[in-house]
Amino acid sequence: MVQKMNLAKIEKKIYSSMFNDGALDILVGLWFLGLGLSMLFEDLGFGISEVLMLYMVIPAFVVYFALIFFVTNPRKGVMRLPEKVKRSKTKLLLIQMIWLILALIVGIYFFMQPINTSIWNDISVSLFWIIGSIILFSIIAYTQKVDRFYIYGLLFAIPFPFRVFTKNIFFSISSSMFIVVSIILLFWGVIILTQFIKNTPKAGKV
Repeated sequence: MVQKMNLAKIEKKIYSSMFNDGALDILVGLWFLGLGLSMLFEDLGFGISEVLMLYMVIPAFVVYFALIFFVTNPRKGVMRLPEKVKRSKTKLLLIQMIWLILALIVGIYFFMQPINTSIWNDISVSLFWIIGSIILFSIIAYTQKVDRFYIYGLLFAIPFPFRVFTKNIFFSISSSMFIVVSIILLFWGVIILTQFIKNTPKAGKV
């Protein structure tokens, strides 16, 4: 029994070490910031949010891969993952793709609706977003052994319903919650990144 508990702790440490550099947190934060800004700019009349988002999320991935290449890999190297971890990452990618496809379908449906949609439509779309966000991040947290993603799921669940139910009353600030949540994620990601750089010197350095 004790051996199994120790094995579980070691396994959790291996999994969590894959995400102890803050790069994924920063990617999610920047992606969410791009989503919020695209909605804000659409509200201000600068274009369609779906088109704007395509340009605004690109820097998120540029920053992510730059962090992996210039910060993470020189300190951790390229990890040779156990087969179990590889399978877990594959399942994680599949789950993310399914969730993103469903989110895209619901997003297109939502944006095609007139401004004054029925309250039941707003509730159903909001519930889908809330449940989807919590389930997605809970699966990530559970399978990858990264507990902070449970909190991220709760944070992600807030902005979209906030926009849905404030767009008819305070339209100018309806997208603001996306930006607030993204700032929280970026702040936490930067803290994790700073700790990682401080505690993990580059290979060859003491």
